[in-house]
Amino acid sequence: MTGETPKESTPTMVLLNGDDEFAIAQYLAKTQAGLGDASLVVMNLAKLDGRTYNLDDLLSIAGAMPFLARRRLVILEYPTARLSSKEAQERFIAQLGKIPPSTLLILVEYKILTDRRAREKNKLHWLEEWAFSAGEKVWIKRFELPKMEELPRWIQDKAKAYGGQFTRAAAGELAGLVGDEPRLADQEIQKLLTYVNYRRPVELDDVHLLTADMREGDIFTLVDAIGNRNVRGAMAMLQRLLEEDEPIAIFAMIVRQFRLLLQVRELLDQGSNPAEIAREIHLHPYVAGKISGQAHRFSLPVLERIYHRLAEIDEEMKTSQVPGNLALETLVVQLGNIDPVHADPEVVW
Repeated sequence: MTGETPKESTPTMVLLNGDDEFAIAQYLAKTQAGLGDASLVVMNLAKLDGRTYNLDDLLSIAGAMPFLARRRLVILEYPTARLSSKEAQERFIAQLGKIPPSTLLILVEYKILTDRRAREKNKLHWLEEWAFSAGEKVWIKRFELPKMEELPRWIQDKAKAYGGQFTRAAAGELAGLVGDEPRLADQEIQKLLTYVNYRRPVELDDVHLLTADMREGDIFTLVDAIGNRNVRGAMAMLQRLLEEDEPIAIFAMIVRQFRLLLQVRELLDQGSNPAEIAREIHLHPYVAGKISGQAHRFSLPVLERIYHRLAEIDEEMKTSQVPGNLALETLVVQLGNIDPVHADPEVVW
């Protein structure tokens, strides 16, 4: 197992799994950049979704010869989504064994395939078990979101990788502001390091100056307006945020807010009170109380559909299908025009 970016002499396949989607996206981008001329890589790139693609046809894509390049790059996301039967799994593995060395196939699961408890019992997920048995032909890489107590150290390590430093107090403060959103944390780390010009460690006062927690309040106000079907108010808040930050950073905060709402709504439906919710998902009691009040304005099915829509928009923004500003404005209009409690989630969009 290794974390290096594949080169020409590397294995035929890489299995990525984990819940840190930002780290996975960074790894994929680095791998793609490492394969040579960007124009040729794009001509030899295929991205497939195992939730919709017929995996019996995988070889027709992955087995094709590269065009004017040494290797093709095939990225298959959610490879196990529809492989529930033993027969389908064996058929898929048989296809993997026929992938030519001229293709680099990357399998991406946005979840941990084998959790810690199963790993301790040596009970691996069937795909991970196959990958280990394949030896040097397959690399395995896991990307787990850092736990809240690990986030300050993660921030310091990231800063060091960029050639800068954070004091322990600054890292702890930034961790509290960005929460479990690595993409947002990464952007704030780079912004703060640029501010100190990489000449000194980022201090607590620097975080207070540049990473204002008022933005989270603005995001809360934005989502509040959406919950009240106040499109004009939500759009006004969005425009204010866009004047201060990049669309991708704002989107990351919106995703985090709706992730919290989804978690809180599930716990509320199970009968949990704000104090129990605060302990369960590691929120400050005051914040848990505010989000609990907001979560009451959305039904669980609608929140689930919204979160799915956010994943779609994330893909559109990553692949430059839609400009960031336009994607956010469209999202606000769409969300502001649905009934957050009674809308049929199947026909929201």
